[in-house]
Formats: sequence, structure tokens, C-alpha cells
Amino acid sequence: MMKNNRFFTGILVMALVFGIAVLGCDTGGGDDSGTKTGTGNGNGTDGIQWESEPSGTLTTLNNTSKDMIVFQGQTPNTSNILGGVRANSTRVFDISDDVDDFDVGGYIILRGISKEEYEKNKANLSAAKAEYSAMATYGQGKKFRTEINPAYSGEYYFKITNGGRIGMELRKNSPDGEKIGYLPALATNYALYSSSADDLTIFPVYVFYSNISKTVTTVRATSFAESASVGPRPVTDQSVQTVRLPNDPNIQWDQIVGNIVYPVAFITVTNNVANQSSRFASSSKVHFAQNGYDSINSGESLTFEISATEAGQQINLNCTLYGGTTTVAVKTAYGGTTTVAVKTAGNETPVIKNGYDYTVTLTYTGGGELTAPASYTAVITEGAKRNITDEITSL
Repeated sequence: MMKNNRFFTGILVMALVFGIAVLGCDTGGGDDSGTKTGTGNGNGTDGIQWESEPSGTLTTLNNTSKDMIVFQGQTPNTSNILGGVRANSTRVFDISDDVDDFDVGGYIILRGISKEEYEKNKANLSAAKAEYSAMATYGQGKKFRTEINPAYSGEYYFKITNGGRIGMELRKNSPDGEKIGYLPALATNYALYSSSADDLTIFPVYVFYSNISKTVTTVRATSFAESASVGPRPVTDQSVQTVRLPNDPNIQWDQIVGNIVYPVAFITVTNNVANQSSRFASSSKVHFAQNGYDSINSGESLTFEISATEAGQQINLNCTLYGGTTTVAVKTAYGGTTTVAVKTAGNETPVIKNGYDYTVTLTYTGGGELTAPASYTAVITEGAKRNITDEITSL
């Protein structure tokens, strides 16, 4: 009888230990269950999703040494967390369930806070250092890529006010320089960060999503928005003064609109070559598309911003294939038509004008080796000039 008691006691102890082990397991499996901050998903801080969502359209590269939490909207709070991106890694976000018009397309403002800052300021996230800011477009089948740059995060900061009614990208040293950050329209005393106290020369470039063209539009002021210089200071320094852009404090909005020009042409390239991605370049300079990618997959169309002049500038554009070993020159259609490309000396190097929309179609025409440039055409067609007044009015 004693032996049986010992036997059953042993069984009871084993069952109890097993039950405790099961209760201690997280069985969430990483599914966000329709929310980016749901509990029980096994992803760490407050249930924030850290895993990529393969069906997503927004790719974020975190090139910093800090885990970053990305928010949608100008003011970070717990209700608009998109998810996290681990240090020195890449994350894909599915934002189709975060916006109401994903099928139509549009844009969102992104802000990023380090995991450490987030945990320190949970009670008041508006007080946390938002070391990353960007504008991203979205839509069915429209991919966008953005980068968290370590040079513009850290323990130094400066403040900017955007005096215009259009979102503003800040660029380093030139209007085509590195993107420092993004300011929404009429943003006041916006803090941006730096990894050092080195002086920065900042150029403002207005960027917005056009409700007419359904694409990103970049415009630039000609007379009042000269560069501003600023020396970042330690985040402990509360005496930092705000730099206002545009520089002239007396400038009125109608004067801003009256002095805005398109600094680029908008060239949409379609790659109709099967099984080959293509890069779009001027001479040997490879361009990045508006959505942050530097290659056009087969069957894909991406829009590029190419700096030219108002009057028009002849630019040697090309599309490369087979890892850059095959270069196809972009030419106008024979006889100036907009339909058929004829491979003769009559095809011309295109003249590109700022503010205009262009299309380039890359096609395999055959007649030679697959890797021979003569087996392909890249035909450019000039469209209409964008109307700044109409686009701005539509915002």
C-alpha cells in the first residue's frame, strides 16, 4: 500500500510540474491579431510587433545601433504605433490596416523613438526624443523604402519651424543632399537630432503627395528659402533657439506660392523585360526612385526625380540590365512620335525640362543576343507640365 501511495504521489508531482511549465509558456506565436501593439504576441516590449510582415509595402532600414519604435502621425502615442525595427536591421510593415484609403493611396508621416526612450517616457510620449521623421507613400502594390540614419540621431539637437503650408524635407549642404528629416506643414519648434555638434547647412525642399497626380511632388522656392546654418547642441541644453524656414519672417503664403518652381522632372520608368530588374541612370549615376528603391523589377513602374532646367537640358539617360553589364540608352521615339520606337540614328538623346512628366518604357525587341543592348529599346515620351497652383490647391 505504501508503494502505491509513493507511486501516485510521484505522478501527482510530475503533473503539477508539467502544468506549471505549460502555464509559464507564451503561446502567442508572434501574430499581431489585427493590432500592432496587441498583447501576448511574444515580441517583447508591450507586445510591440518586431517581425516583418511579408505582405507589407513599407520597408524601413534601421542603420542605427538602437532598437527603434515607429509611429504613424506627427505626435507619437501608444495608439498609433506601427511596430519596431531592431538595431542594424530591416523591417517590412503592412500598413493596409492602419489607413482607411489604402486602395486609393496616399501618404503618412513617420516618427521614430528608441526603445529606451519609449520605455522611459511611456506616460508622456510627446516628451520623448523622436530621432527619426519621414514621409512615406502607400497604396495597393506601391512599395516605399525609408532609412533611419545614425548621423541624424543622437545626443545633439536643433529646432526648426516650417512656416509654409506644405511638408518640408531638410537636406544637408544642397537641395539634393542627404535627408536630415521631414517637417509637416506649419510644424513649430520641431526638434531634430544629430550624432555630433558639427555645424549643419540646411536646405528646405517642399515635398507633398499630390491628390491630382497621385504621386510625390517636389517643389522648391527660388528667392526666399536660402539655406540656414545651425550648430546642434546637447539635448540637455534648453536654450536652443528655433530656426525658421523660410528665412524671411515677413514672407506671406501667397508670396511662397508665387516663388515656387519645380526643381526636377518626373520620369516614370516601366520595365517590360522579363526576369530582369533594371536600374535607371544618367551617364553612370544610378538614381533612386521616389519610393526609395534603386532598381525596377520586371513589370514594375517607378517614378524618378531628375534635375534639369526650366528651358530644357539634354541628358544622357539609360537603363541597365544583367547586373549593369547591358546598357540601353534612352531615346525619343523616331520622328518625335509618342508610340513606336525605331532603332535608327534618327532617335535622339532626350531634352528634359523641369516640372514635366515623362514616361520611359524599357522593352525587349529581339533580333540579337539577350545581353546585347541592340536587343532592347528604352523610349521616352514627354507628357504635360504639372500645374503648381492646382496641385497646391488640391492639398
